[in-house]
Amino acid sequence: MSRKLWVMVLVLSLSPSVRATEEEQMATYAVQKRKYRLGHELNVQLGTLPLNAFTKGVTLGGSYTYHFTDTWAWEIAQFIYSFGVDTDLKDQLLNNFMVQPTQIESVNFIGASNVLLKPLYGKYSLTNKWVVHTEAFIEAGFAFAKYINPGVYRYGFDAGLGFRLFLQKYTSLRLDVRDYVFFKGKSPQNELYIALSLALSFGRGE
Repeated sequence: MSRKLWVMVLVLSLSPSVRATEEEQMATYAVQKRKYRLGHELNVQLGTLPLNAFTKGVTLGGSYTYHFTDTWAWEIAQFIYSFGVDTDLKDQLLNNFMVQPTQIESVNFIGASNVLLKPLYGKYSLTNKWVVHTEAFIEAGFAFAKYINPGVYRYGFDAGLGFRLFLQKYTSLRLDVRDYVFFKGKSPQNELYIALSLALSFGRGE
């Protein structure tokens, strides 16, 4: 009789840990699908090219992107036009050192085509009142630019990071930070591009 009693006590003492182990093994984790899925995307960009010490670029541009899946897309065409704003340094060179305007070059426009990799999608609670959906992506591709003074074309590539804030189903805000590298002879020439854009999307990626 005592042996059976000890066996029952042992079974009862082990049962909580056994149940806990079974619950851990049966635990499931749900990953929600993206609420917003993009297909065709058109955006209007307002940005800057800040690296040139003599002429800062205030830019207006746009692009068309097709999103094949939730994780990658092709920005088929991007065009950026730069309105040059002269700095005080340029004025000093022209006025005090007799430098000719044709000796100071600046970007006229940039064209590019990029692949976008979109590994991160997030959903956040904003002050416990609103749910905010965001996306982060990496971008890289081929680029070319026309420079003023002299009027030449240069070719190269670009790479950067992007962040998207979804406003609703068909609209979002997008921030892009890219480094364009153009080859000037054997030496590269960098142009940093920072832009905020309003994106309109329609259709859905498969």
